[in-house]
Amino acid sequence: PIHFHINGNVTGSYVRGNAIHRSYNRACTIHAVNNLLVEHNVVFNIKGLSFFVEDGVEEDNILQYNLAVYTRQSNSLLNPDIQPGSFWIVNPNNIVQHNAVAGSTHFGFWYRVLQNPDGPSRTNSYCPNGAPMGRFFNNSAHSNGLYGIWLFTAGEKGWIPRDGSRDDGYCSGNKITATFGNFIAWNNEVGVEIVEGGAIRFENMTLLDNEKSGIEMIHATGAKRQNGEEYGAPTFKDSVVI
Repeated sequence: PIHFHINGNVTGSYVRGNAIHRSYNRACTIHAVNNLLVEHNVVFNIKGLSFFVEDGVEEDNILQYNLAVYTRQSNSLLNPDIQPGSFWIVNPNNIVQHNAVAGSTHFGFWYRVLQNPDGPSRTNSYCPNGAPMGRFFNNSAHSNGLYGIWLFTAGEKGWIPRDGSRDDGYCSGNKITATFGNFIAWNNEVGVEIVEGGAIRFENMTLLDNEKSGIEMIHATGAKRQNGEEYGAPTFKDSVVI
């Protein structure tokens, strides 16, 4: 229903106060767009990725105070829509805060941070996995079929956060820590899963009554932590798991 398509910088534009339901093709797509504000929207019974950040070049967008209920799979869109997340984020340099997800068939928030963008924005001169972490704060996910948060890069090495520079497309930089803060997940199959990743820190998490586990880390890159926490493996801090 709402699709910003390769518009570049859209400072001043917003998607605000909409109710979208029974869509057969997602709810809000942010495709090669920067500086878009998406807030105070309610989406229900959506086929495919409800809030879809598409290629990996999208930066400085704000997604906040949105509610996604019953995101469900679609076999007629892209491969990720077969096992959709209500929020699909492919560039960490965006602000995702104060959102709630309930009843998705698969995932609440799926971060798929690749080495290079895909789709029409495909290039080797831009590296989403080197972009700085924007913000992930005060989001929640409950009663989803699989995971509240899933960090999975699908066929590539996991996300190892860096402090790249926009001048060179974030394709260089030092390893740093990316923080996910104040997340609440309950009644999912798993609260948070990192399939592979570096120094990704989860702070002030409340994970309760998730069927299989609150936290799963499959391949924690840098687990020896030779250079301290900033260059080590994923960490959980000041959190409660029940």
